[in-house]
Amino acid sequence: MKQVVYVASPESKQIHVWSMDEKGKLTLLQQLTLPGEVQPMQISRDGRHLYVGIRPDFAIITYLISAEGKLSQQAITAIPATPTHIETDNQGRWLFIPSYHQGNLMVLPVDQQGIAQSPIQVIGDLKHPHASGVSFDNSHLFVPCLGEDQIRVYTINDNGHLTEQVAYRITTNEGAGPRHLAFSPNHTAFYCLNELDATINVYSAFEPYQQKQNCDILAAGAVCKPWAADIHITPNGRHLYASERSASIIRHFEVTAEGLVLTPMAAYATETQPRGFNIDQSGHFLLAAGQKSDHIAVYKIDAVTGVLQALDRYPVGKGPMWITTHIIEN
Repeated sequence: MKQVVYVASPESKQIHVWSMDEKGKLTLLQQLTLPGEVQPMQISRDGRHLYVGIRPDFAIITYLISAEGKLSQQAITAIPATPTHIETDNQGRWLFIPSYHQGNLMVLPVDQQGIAQSPIQVIGDLKHPHASGVSFDNSHLFVPCLGEDQIRVYTINDNGHLTEQVAYRITTNEGAGPRHLAFSPNHTAFYCLNELDATINVYSAFEPYQQKQNCDILAAGAVCKPWAADIHITPNGRHLYASERSASIIRHFEVTAEGLVLTPMAAYATETQPRGFNIDQSGHFLLAAGQKSDHIAVYKIDAVTGVLQALDRYPVGKGPMWITTHIIEN
């Protein structure tokens, strides 16, 4: 089994490909220069492809992942708007791509070769959608819209088309700015990171998606302007982490067994302006990208306490914003 880490740096139009060993050490495998500013990335459900969004010539690039983890370009698919985030359905048949700047949501089919195809649906009435997430049973798509203070809920039809369930729209606090989502591995809850007030909402995963908790990411009395960015949960569902860019921290929360209650723990200083981070597939390591430091940092996650231990940092491209991890089975 091999683990690979992909880091996207839009300002230098680069992807750095790293191998990660069992101790969290990274070794550079490949450095790619892309035909545009690279931002969101997503691994296909079968682990054979990496989908990457670029701008200003809006497109999704499909890369084939080799047995070593290196990337080779398979196709470039034009899309009508800036790709802000890429999600796949649980069967790997569709890509869901919100566009923050153009205010729309695109659906792209994936063919039998794993190649992203042209959009079959473009929904154009959203205000600053920032991400999306598929429900555990593959029936619904949740789309946090920062400019609306709402999370929209869509039914995923058999043909890939989305139908909004307007009655199930989830409203956050005014001015919260819902941005990114994480889902509990035990299928009981999901979590919404709010950018503009640096909070996390905890929701039941079952209709009507009741809010169970609201947690601050910044410590009480913090004087910086809230500017939260990313959120991830460990594979065992016991520890959740969120990044905040004004303070340049990663905040740790313990998660109860049922997934519905977060307990704030320590905040860790990290790379400057941590726009993106991720947790490796084993749940043993956290990797954070400093958008202003042009480095990524690797931390060991204590299996019991969730405490982060800094291991090392590595130079990458200019303005790194996205980290994706992947396991390649031997």
